[in-house]
Amino acid sequence: MLIDGKLRDLLMEAQYNFPISDRPFLELANRVGATEDWVIDSMRRMRELGLIRRIGALVNYRARGMISALVALRVSDGLIDQVASEINKDSQVTHNFLRVHDRYNIWYVTKAGNREELEGKVMRIVNGFGLRLEDYVILYAERTYKIDVKFDLYGGVSRAKIRRLPSEPHRIEESGLPMGFYESIKSIKIVSEPFSELSTKFGIPMSRLPDLISELRDKGIIRDFYAMLDPDLAGFRANAMVVFNTDDCESVANIDEATHVVKRVTVPGKWEYNCYFMIHAFNYEIIRNVVNERLGKLGIANYELLPSIRNLLPNMARRIEQ
Repeated sequence: MLIDGKLRDLLMEAQYNFPISDRPFLELANRVGATEDWVIDSMRRMRELGLIRRIGALVNYRARGMISALVALRVSDGLIDQVASEINKDSQVTHNFLRVHDRYNIWYVTKAGNREELEGKVMRIVNGFGLRLEDYVILYAERTYKIDVKFDLYGGVSRAKIRRLPSEPHRIEESGLPMGFYESIKSIKIVSEPFSELSTKFGIPMSRLPDLISELRDKGIIRDFYAMLDPDLAGFRANAMVVFNTDDCESVANIDEATHVVKRVTVPGKWEYNCYFMIHAFNYEIIRNVVNERLGKLGIANYELLPSIRNLLPNMARRIEQ
């Protein structure tokens, strides 16, 4: 899909600086030199086409008392689709990719209420397909520093704000707000005054809403409020996982192009890397160049880059939203 001119400017503003105000689309229009009607019509069209997945915020799974792990499997080529299908039956699986790696090829993320539940889900896959001990690894997050998936439509590479996630996010129940509020901010309508209904329903003055959204974000209960784009339709058809060892994984969050930065618990004999980040771009040449330059500046010469071959979870966007 060709995205240029004023539309590109609009999508960049909607991703990086979406206003929480009485008439956010009018504010966006003023920024890009357009009318409110043009902005609303354009964004509705992009939503219908699927380029804009939604405009809103995601609740941090840890604020709901859940844990997450990155799971890697080694599966024979003939079983990939069958194993992926079984993995995807777990409604808590939000990412599932076939990646290039000399040991593991299926990489997926799942969540659960505790480790016993999570490991039970993994073992059902492992035992169900007769995988060996050396054919899988469960990588828990020791600390998540950044999750911010935004796409620079000018530079052709992902670019995320440098915002650290709190090490211990507040729980949803501590906010004093009902779950209905969080459902309401997950996806707003593309209308002139999208927050008016929410403000009335939950008794929150519009003047209070910007600060409230900022507070919830700073407490780690929600992620940033913005327009979320479909990477493929936006032209970002390449993505890769980058893994390495470092004593300072937190500094990696300073890499603008990194969308996820996580310090993971190593598993001796199965996985020795403790730091991980994701990057997206128009093509893999951009990814290789950016990774080499950014890690070089951090003095990290030894790393592995695991390109994605195929998305094994076709309805990934819907899973993430839910």
